[in-house]
Amino acid sequence: MSGMGDAPDLLAMNHSTVATLMRTNFVAAGPEDSLLEADRIMRLARIRHLPVVDKGVLVGLLSHRDVLAASISRLERCEPAERLNHLRGIPIRSVMTRELTVGTEETALADAARRMLRLKIGCLPIVRAAADGQLQLVGILTESDLLRAAYAPDFAGASD
Repeated sequence: MSGMGDAPDLLAMNHSTVATLMRTNFVAAGPEDSLLEADRIMRLARIRHLPVVDKGVLVGLLSHRDVLAASISRLERCEPAERLNHLRGIPIRSVMTRELTVGTEETALADAARRMLRLKIGCLPIVRAAADGQLQLVGILTESDLLRAAYAPDFAGASD
């Protein structure tokens, strides 16, 4: 059972913006990169969501689930090397999610958390509109970030 000392931190989080918690140091991929490259990046970085950017502009999001879905039918019938060749031949753009829910640096953390829960999404790309109207990716907020901030601020383990 938590003590009363925990309440002020949670209350403060409800009034904070995404800018206070989002990661600005993140890994991204390009739309022409292969699923094999994306899979390797995600495994090495221990992340489940990979923003897809083209010249700094957010164009999509690739999840670990997307990679699995693209290769699941091949897993049953092929050797590991054949699976790798299969993934090497698929560009991220053909599998990524293009219609994204995003937030801005001014989005309240509580609103971001509610949106993520309601839509059952594990991350929220944080964007800033450029002069030309394009959405520049400036950060990413994950469910792990929210949990860490609320309950384990000193935990430096898992990435995503």
